[in-house]
Amino acid sequence: MATRLVPAVLLIRDGGFASAVVGPAEILRMAGVAPRVLAGRPARPRFRVTIASPSGGPAACVGGLTVPAEAALADTGVPDLVLVGSSGIAGMAIADADTDAAISGWLRAAYDGGAVIAGVCSGVFQLGRAGLLDGRRATTHWAFADELRRMFPAADVRPARMVLDEDRIVTAGGVNAASDLALHLVERFCGRDEARDLANALVLDLPRAAQSGYAGWLGGAAHGDDAVMRVQRVIAERPEAAAGVEGLAASVGLSPRSLARRFRAATGETVVECVQRLRVARARELLEVERLSVEQVARRVGYEDLAFFRRLFRKYTGLTPSGHRQRFGRPGAVAARGDARAAAANQSGTVVTPQIVP
Repeated sequence: MATRLVPAVLLIRDGGFASAVVGPAEILRMAGVAPRVLAGRPARPRFRVTIASPSGGPAACVGGLTVPAEAALADTGVPDLVLVGSSGIAGMAIADADTDAAISGWLRAAYDGGAVIAGVCSGVFQLGRAGLLDGRRATTHWAFADELRRMFPAADVRPARMVLDEDRIVTAGGVNAASDLALHLVERFCGRDEARDLANALVLDLPRAAQSGYAGWLGGAAHGDDAVMRVQRVIAERPEAAAGVEGLAASVGLSPRSLARRFRAATGETVVECVQRLRVARARELLEVERLSVEQVARRVGYEDLAFFRRLFRKYTGLTPSGHRQRFGRPGAVAARGDARAAAANQSGTVVTPQIVP
């Protein structure tokens, strides 16, 4: 009996990244095809993919690439899956209000009809304008997180995550998270075995848990709170030596309670979470370029408890410290003696939420 093809519509627009749509289109079209053909078995496609643009015309993408559309968005029928590609580095802006409103209305109707709606990178803002992020967790490119929070305060923005799936709304981080998103969608519709076989056939990693391994600063200055920004700068300059909440509050003339409240409102995270995240960011840099053991790195960034540091590092990056060094380290950043044992001990370890201390 023939397998029903999942109808999927991938939206591409002028100014966007072609790879954020063409890449997922290839991955979805290869589901049930590449693994079976490589094993000498007949292909059994799983998705019917349509690349659509608002008008049906070609999209002029970043880097001078032009991608032809296969249909106008309004003519694509009733899909089970919609993926909104990145709309470019300035994709938060609305190029044409009427077109944007039409896209938002179409997305809402597709969601109300039972479709899974996905967005990657700046394409997530289109989901927000359609009202689909309200009350849900969402991620986007780490550099756009503050703007996403500002524009859609009812969304729970989690920029450290690579892919978030909640109530048929699936969001993904930076533009190259499109492959993570596509594999996640294959798993969602076809099962984990199918996604794993496809990842192996296409020489891809299964969806990564975090994008914070690629970001240095996940908070920004767009919030407009001067006191909070001064505290952020103090922490960023020397996260390993950052004082507790009391000391930081005193440095800007606020009570600890007032700073805690304003910091959370402005940045979406606590002071302690900011300190932890920036310490982990500094640890990543050391692991990538220095010949230091994991224990030495932990001490450099302010942690004496090595087990706690490892758990914290994995919480924010999705990797163990040794795993991060293996993936991102420069050739000269050879792990010091003891890192191999640490890697073996941690690869299968259970991730435990750390206690809330900087």
